[in-house]
Amino acid sequence: MVGCINGGQKANINDLQLTSGFHDRKLILEGSEGVSSTFSFIAKHDWSIIDYKGFSCNPSSGAKSENFEEIRVVATPLQSNNSADTIRLSDLNFKLLSTRFVGISAYQLPQIRLPKGDKINLDAKRGAKGSLLFVSSNDDVELVTEGEISASLGEKNEKNEYTLTVTATEENLAAEDRKIGTIGFKVGGVMQESKIEVTQISAIVLDRREVVLPSREGGENIFVVDSDLEVNVSTLSDKFDITTKDNKTFTVRSKMANLTSEALELGEITISVAAIPECSTTIKVRQRKAKASQTIIVQFIGTALNHYFEQNINRMLEALSGDIQGDAQVVVLIENNNNGSDLYNATLYELRYDATLGKAVKDKIEDILFLPSNGYDSALFDKNLSRILNFAPAEKYALVIGSHGLGWVPKTPSAILSRHLMRLGLDPATLWKRNENAEMTRHLGDKERTRYNVEEIASAIEKNNIKFDYILFDACFMGNVESAYAMRNVADYIIGSPCEVMGYGFPYAKIMQYMLQNGGTSYDLDKICSGYVNYYKTEAVTKSACVALTKCSELEALAQTMKEVNGAGVKSGFSLDNVQYYEGQNPHSFYDLGDMVEQSCADATVAATFKKQLDKTVTSRYHTDQFYSAYGSNGVYYHDVNYYSGISTSAMVEHYTDDWSKTEWYKATH
Repeated sequence: MVGCINGGQKANINDLQLTSGFHDRKLILEGSEGVSSTFSFIAKHDWSIIDYKGFSCNPSSGAKSENFEEIRVVATPLQSNNSADTIRLSDLNFKLLSTRFVGISAYQLPQIRLPKGDKINLDAKRGAKGSLLFVSSNDDVELVTEGEISASLGEKNEKNEYTLTVTATEENLAAEDRKIGTIGFKVGGVMQESKIEVTQISAIVLDRREVVLPSREGGENIFVVDSDLEVNVSTLSDKFDITTKDNKTFTVRSKMANLTSEALELGEITISVAAIPECSTTIKVRQRKAKASQTIIVQFIGTALNHYFEQNINRMLEALSGDIQGDAQVVVLIENNNNGSDLYNATLYELRYDATLGKAVKDKIEDILFLPSNGYDSALFDKNLSRILNFAPAEKYALVIGSHGLGWVPKTPSAILSRHLMRLGLDPATLWKRNENAEMTRHLGDKERTRYNVEEIASAIEKNNIKFDYILFDACFMGNVESAYAMRNVADYIIGSPCEVMGYGFPYAKIMQYMLQNGGTSYDLDKICSGYVNYYKTEAVTKSACVALTKCSELEALAQTMKEVNGAGVKSGFSLDNVQYYEGQNPHSFYDLGDMVEQSCADATVAATFKKQLDKTVTSRYHTDQFYSAYGSNGVYYHDVNYYSGISTSAMVEHYTDDWSKTEWYKATH
């Protein structure tokens, strides 16, 4: 509170304390005249309540102590608020001795409090019903309806909530949504300003207003019609066919390829109500140019993180609604819960800016359901990638993989791993066991059955005869040299984190602008990295993010210098315990590659050569001061980053010796 000091003995600001009945330092009163609310405060010295208007205050003394008195006040509005909004009545001030305290304002709610939106949408058919809850403290509420509707009011519950039910009295046989009525309110016989608009959706509801076909001959896309009435679908164009199996989902297929550098307008599809042909609407059909400037493929693996994946998609749509992608394509593959079945169940979507709507939309391309022969392996990744490339050909491609991640570590580690751990006196079951109280992190796939080895992903990409401009791993621990080396021939750059990525993942609302620069024709990989870390530094609750950009063309030179490091021997007194690690386990599985070489290499000249090459290989590095790990014990989740080369390794990790010696990185460096 602010104290305004008059002459005479002064009171201290702590001599008056508000205790209950206030919300954010505001007194909120009910909308009806005579309906009381209460608030309480404790005061020292003589006190009074002054300057208030529009309501009465009836104080009563409560408990007293040697220094303070507790006061309960009944506040009652002097008239009803018949408007649709909360109104401000006046300040409510206190006076203690000669000190006047101000800072509390009194507000009065409307007699009818509607939810945000103030609308009810009904289906097209006669008799369609809708409902909403509204709040009023008054018992004498009447409905006033206008239009093609009827309405009824349920009994008020203990929360002062009424259930309003509305019924359409006619069908909407138009092809557009239409307003069919309004509902007003009387309280105590007095008309209120609050009103509800009732809309009836059209007889034909479409999931999109434009169908965009791939450039190839026979390229397909779909649209969905939602109608309780029989509809006819037709076209005058000879450039595409339309087929359907259920009269709900329609497939549009191009009859010719677009070999030009411009998108083609192929015509329109007319959808009409069979019984009323004049009730109709249209969808435009467009075919992409021969190749888009860029296709970003987003593949979410597994379902354990689907809550976060859906958030990621929504943030992508938020960014794309800024109309930044030009003719670039963003295609997303997300898996659906298969309820324990061995079936692969996923949906392929395109995210695109729709100029007619002025925002980005998520168009379903197809549902994918089949039984993979060997679970999650190179063949499955190859099949999905081939499907996407066939739909969205481009001049260049980027790949985003969102998932749990475990770096280079194989999904089925060798049996020798357990023996290593037991020899160290450790329980194999504790390796990669998350603390049950830890925050969610993205630790590739959910379980062994829904994980890929990095070599399987690399093999699948090679089979499709493409090379990605960059691969962004939105997954834990993928910023390791073993994984990067395995992927060196299928991407120009790799973006990955050496530590865990928080469940929220990369902030796509922030970084999509850097993935789709200059109308979707280019990108800025350094800004993608810095944007990721800056988000976790300045906006996220958990301040944990490490990321780096690896240039794949420099990895073989890095392997050659690493081979020289290994030939130089280990420095006397070296201890792995002093090297920067990237998870909270004991023993650790990932260490900083640069720090390990700097501390262990017995030849300073060789170590300096390696560092020079490492700087050419890892071209951008960003990190927070600490990283968060869901693995570990004793509730220690945050770990300091004292050294940061941007890329990790599992060299010298005893429990992974057997599996690590089978990696391509090991073979190239020993």
